[in-house]
Amino acid sequence: MIKKAQIAAFLPYIFLGAVIALIFALVAVPVAYMSDEIMDELKEDDNFGSSNLTVDRINQVQALTTTAFDQLIFIILIAFVLGSLVLAIFTDFHPVVIVILILAIVMLIIVTGLMANAYDEVANTDILKAKADEFTLTNAIMGEQLPVIIGIVGVIAIIIILAKRGGVTAPV
Repeated sequence: MIKKAQIAAFLPYIFLGAVIALIFALVAVPVAYMSDEIMDELKEDDNFGSSNLTVDRINQVQALTTTAFDQLIFIILIAFVLGSLVLAIFTDFHPVVIVILILAIVMLIIVTGLMANAYDEVANTDILKAKADEFTLTNAIMGEQLPVIIGIVGVIAIIIILAKRGGVTAPV
């Protein structure tokens, strides 16, 4: 079994999950704001907003947009966390490589701290502040808690990997 290739799969997965969640969070807030602006214009337009049914449907879509984006970002991060733990269960590292894994997780915690600051900068922009406050799950996980979440996932993954070192190899 090639152990170096396994760590090459594990570390980019952790980083990729955090980056994807950040990109979705950074894009979702401005898109939700612009969606609200467009929906308001559609309700006032004579071609679209002339019937009550059309206005009701526009209001329905407008109400679901922010909630859908918020839940999508949360699901992406949860999928990344579960995927990291499953990957830790099904991989087997040499004990020397685990030191590199620990250093990489520490670096990832630092990088996700910077990512959390980037999200806070976008969310606290004057024009997006009111819309960003509607993203309750995203604000909870992408704020200062993101490095903590990454750290906890990394520690649990290391514990899982070290727990398997008692002569038992990976299930696969």
